[in-house]
This record gives sequence, structure tokens and C-alpha cells, in this order.
Amino acid sequence: MKNYLLKTQSLLVYALIAVCIALFVLYLGFMTQYYSLFYDGTMETFDYYKLLQVFNKEAFSLSLIFIALGLVLLMFGLHKYRPGLFGLIAVFIATVYMSLNSITILQVLPKYKNAYLALDFSSMEDYVPSTFVFDAGLVLQSIMIVLSVLFAIVAVMTFVQRLKEGKPLVRKLI
Repeated sequence: MKNYLLKTQSLLVYALIAVCIALFVLYLGFMTQYYSLFYDGTMETFDYYKLLQVFNKEAFSLSLIFIALGLVLLMFGLHKYRPGLFGLIAVFIATVYMSLNSITILQVLPKYKNAYLALDFSSMEDYVPSTFVFDAGLVLQSIMIVLSVLFAIVAVMTFVQRLKEGKPLVRKLI
């Protein structure tokens, strides 16, 4: 059971980092689909483009912080060791931060998607509306919440195993 939990913990760390990187790439290229709204659209599409730019900047900044938190988890060696007290604290900080911010994005993304679908694209020739990036953001942010909560649960379980074996609360760093 010990090895199974540790392998699960390791897998969850790497999965979280992979989702963080996927979110980074998504928000890095988020606005690419919508440049036509700026150049070829109406004043209404231009105003929407500017609003979407603000959202994208915030979401991109969060994705960078998510990656940094993922690297902190690696720094504590949670991909190969059971957490000590400070590692467990890092897990909870990362879980709370990632989950709360992902929930915020999950609440905002549908509003932007609906506003996008409500725009009139008839003046734009050959423009095909696409909501792929909105949908991908919803899916990835949902996966982020699930993975971070699962990771926190598994980290607590491996931490308890560590204590049952009589190992110290604080793991040696070197």
C-alpha cells in the first residue's frame, strides 16, 4: 500500500504540472483566435476584444503562478518522497490557491463565452466563430481542481504513513 500511494502521489505531481503547462500554453495563445474581432470587426467586437484581453492577461498570470507552485512541489521532493510538515503545508497552499483561482476562472469563462456567442459576426467575411479555447479552459481548470484536491488527499495519507513509521515531522533537506 505504501508504494501504491507514493506512486499515486508522484503521478499526481506530474499530472498537476502537465495541466499547469497546458494552461500556460492555452492562455499564451488564447487571443490568437480573436484578432479578427480587433481588425475586421465592428465597434462592438472591438470592445469585446478589449474585455477579453483583460481576462487573458489575468488568466495567463495565474498560469505562471500555477507553474511556479508546481515547481515548488517538485522542490519539496513530493514526486519521490512522502511529505514532511513543510511539504504538506506547501501542498495545502498550492491546493487552496490553485483551486480557488480555478473556480474563479470557471465562473468567468462561461460569461465570456456567452458574450462572444452573442456578438454579430455578419460584417466579418469568412469568420467562423469558435469557442474551442473557452471550452478547453473550462476542461483544464476543472481538471486542475480535481487533481489538486486528489493530490492533497494522497499527500495527507502518505504523511500519516510517515508518522506511523515513527519518522520525524520535518524531513531532512540534504
